[in-house]
This record gives sequence, C-alpha cells and structure tokens, in this order.
Amino acid sequence: MIERQIGDDGIATVVMDDGKVNALDLDFFSRLDAALDDCADDAAVVLTGRPGMFSAGLNTKTMAALDTEGLTEMLVQFARTFLRVWLEPRPVVAAVTGHAIAGGTILAMTCDHAVAADGEFGWGLTETTIGFPLPQWIIGVARNNVGAQHLDDLLLPGRTVGPAEAVEVGFADELRPPEQVMVAAQERALALTKLPRSTYAETKRRLRGPTVAEVLDSLESDTRASLAARPA
Repeated sequence: MIERQIGDDGIATVVMDDGKVNALDLDFFSRLDAALDDCADDAAVVLTGRPGMFSAGLNTKTMAALDTEGLTEMLVQFARTFLRVWLEPRPVVAAVTGHAIAGGTILAMTCDHAVAADGEFGWGLTETTIGFPLPQWIIGVARNNVGAQHLDDLLLPGRTVGPAEAVEVGFADELRPPEQVMVAAQERALALTKLPRSTYAETKRRLRGPTVAEVLDSLESDTRASLAARPA
C-alpha cells in the first residue's frame, strides 16, 4: 500500500496506492510512519498517490465500526503522523496526482511544497459537510497555508474546489498537467536539497514547531471534544 523508492539523486519517492482511494486509517498511519523512518538518511522525500487519486481522506467505513475510544485512538494517530510530516527535517514535496479531499488536502498542506494535477479533481477540508468539527491541529496547519481571506469561506462550509483554486487559496503551490506532476515535484525536491540541510531543518522547526507544540499539548482532549460535538 505504501512503498518507498530511492533515486540516484538521494531523493525518496513514497507511493501510496491501495488500488482504491488511499483511505486513511491506523494501518495507513503505521505504514507511512515506517516509510518515513526508512527515509531518515535520504536527501528529500516526494510523497505521491496513484493516478487520479492522492487521497480521499479518512476511512469512513472503518470509523463507523469504532466506538468512541477507538475513534479517539485513530484520530490522535492521524494528527501525530501528519504533524510528523509537517515537521520532517528533510524537504517533503507532494506530487498530488488527482483528488485530494479532506485528509488528502491536509496531507498535501503538511508537505513543504505541493504540485497539483490539473483536471476534474477535488480538493477541500470537507469535514463540516459530514458533521465533524475541525480539530485545532488541522486549523493550525490550514492557517499556515491558506490565505487568511479564504479561511472562513473554505473551512466553515467545507467547500470543495478544483486544483486551480486549490493553488490560488493555498491548499497547493503549483499546478501542472497530470503527466508533469511527478517531474515537477522531483525538480522542486532536488532544488530544496541544494539548501544547507541543517539550516533548512532548523528553520522549519522554528516556523512550525510552536504550532505543533501547542496543539499536541491538548490533542487528546481536543479530539474528544470534536467527537462530542458531532450531531447525534
């Protein structure tokens, strides 16, 4: 489902492909964490999905079968894994090969640069539409990516947008035809590896670390509060 490939340039490509929508669950988070562990000595990471699909977000079928404790465990790990991506000391670039809905948009935003495939693909933090209040950690990531003038119009109604608007508002950084997405992501990753590695990592930590520390302090309680606020 998640495979790490290493190139001659020292850049790792981490491919997500479950043959469907790359739904996010505890198994996914464990596999992504393991892939990132394997990338510890790589120069940079390119994270990508299957053709037409980056990720459609959390596995709602799995969630429906879980009790409150199970849901809390899954959502806390969701946060920890994605915040890890956001703080990865090496450059991380997303090659978004298609749809990036909900958790897919979040994963793209946790990368340092996201290349979006042009086409009839959806992006958006759609949690409001399914009755799930956005946790503080997702709002924190969004505030660091999305233009302040767009936050309310996107997050409150959970609006879905196309790739071009995703770039315009800040969900992604660059728009390319589908066949050019991976090349553009690799080029961006290579360019970032030319920067001093320790300086890049420390600057990233200073930029994002305070937000991560703040949300981690209240992660479990905020997760429980979000679950409790769902419609009956």
